[in-house]
Amino acid sequence: MLERELIQNRGFRNVADGGEITGFQFLLRMPNYRGLWGSLIDGVSVDVGDLHWDPDVPLWTLQGRRFTLAELRRSTDVRWQLDELATITVPHPGGLAPGVHELRVAIALHAPYIPAEFQPSVFPAERKVTIVA
Repeated sequence: MLERELIQNRGFRNVADGGEITGFQFLLRMPNYRGLWGSLIDGVSVDVGDLHWDPDVPLWTLQGRRFTLAELRRSTDVRWQLDELATITVPHPGGLAPGVHELRVAIALHAPYIPAEFQPSVFPAERKVTIVA
């Protein structure tokens, strides 16, 4: 079940590759009132405390497939459905320390029916989240 908040309470965790912590993940709900093609996603900027990642850095997992932002922009068969959570993976060697963190995001999306001069639509959100050791 999706939570009302864009940043979901569950799913915030450090991730490992080959036994080494390489970053962290969290889950986002689609902020628009309907689904959107992957090629219309313009990224998500991420802030945790004093740390910042530009919109092209995080990796997106949609429909069980992981994408860079460039790959999403070139895609023709990926859709972020209204009832699907996107898993956002942020590369950060060593991950985040256990404890409570203030997570802030700004999701940028394009809508094909809105004039280009008003694009992208940006959906900000923030939430306190916890890394458990």
